[in-house]
Amino acid sequence: MSTVLETQPSAAEEPERKATPHTAVLDPERRKDTGLRSGLIAEKDALYMAYYEGVIFHRYPANASLRLGNEVAFYEVALHGKVYRALARPVPGQSPRTAPRDLKYGLARACSEGLQKDGWLLEPPTAIPNTPRALVRELQEVTGLAVGDIVDNAYSILNYRRHHGAQYPDTMEPKGYSFKELFLMSVDTDGTLKTFYETPSGVNPEKWTNFLRVLDRKECESLRQYAVSGMAVGEAGEAGATAIREALHLRDGRLRAVPPASYMPFMERFPLADHQKLERTVGGQRR
Repeated sequence: MSTVLETQPSAAEEPERKATPHTAVLDPERRKDTGLRSGLIAEKDALYMAYYEGVIFHRYPANASLRLGNEVAFYEVALHGKVYRALARPVPGQSPRTAPRDLKYGLARACSEGLQKDGWLLEPPTAIPNTPRALVRELQEVTGLAVGDIVDNAYSILNYRRHHGAQYPDTMEPKGYSFKELFLMSVDTDGTLKTFYETPSGVNPEKWTNFLRVLDRKECESLRQYAVSGMAVGEAGEAGATAIREALHLRDGRLRAVPPASYMPFMERFPLADHQKLERTVGGQRR
């Protein structure tokens, strides 16, 4: 099995286009800074306003609970008993009297043997991943593990914290946050990484973003009924209907026998709210 994902554009090439609303991003607030092909955020963009803790409510910073002290975590991944992180952290040697907005920050990688334990620093990154594929590539570089090993055994702890009031889970393998379930990720027999947060071949990107929106709301029972109905094939084609069923299987387990939905288009069954912005964000935007 291959242990190397496709290489990225070299620095000598033209500047990379930025992510679109239909690019699956881990942090939607950094979408505009994310490379479309690479899935990476440049160092200068990742460090921009790293000191900022968010709007203050009753003397408590809204975003501070997701921070690790004065550090910003870009990812936290549990893998084989260790937790790997990429961080923006104040550069050592600065005066303790320096105001937060005047602190100089740098990128760092760290590894620890527990969810809330001190660890050790690794070789710092030159960019930060903000898509599922880029995150797997990052972990390959950090750990040297094969793609399949990462997909089978990694858990996104930062996504868990986003969805649970910034609290850490009581296990390094929280249900629903494996790369397979959360990122709808698998590896083909030839070692090729596959994630259904990327638009399947032959499927309309906007329609697929809309499907992921409903999937992330955990409306799996209604989706299962739609997936086995003739309407799914009629609207998405054979390839699209198959992709819907495979994505449901990764997120919700084996597809159980369900009666097919009545003849109703997807948009009627799962309507968009008035003025709802359609963007592709991994696991939804719950915080």
